[in-house]
Amino acid sequence: MRESLIDNLIVKLEIEEIKKRLQNHDKSIELEFNYLNELIEKQDNPKPRKPLGYKRKI
Repeated sequence: MRESLIDNLIVKLEIEEIKKRLQNHDKSIELEFNYLNELIEKQDNPKPRKPLGYKRKI
């Protein structure tokens, strides 16, 4: 009986550790999606660029 209680406690502790890891992963994934959204917005609204190279005089 004691062994089963100890095993049960160990399993509960491992589950809590996994939950903490998953919460951290969720935050990381959300942050990466925010970065991707920013990049997509920048790509949709590009700033005008000056052309490179020499200018020809006619």
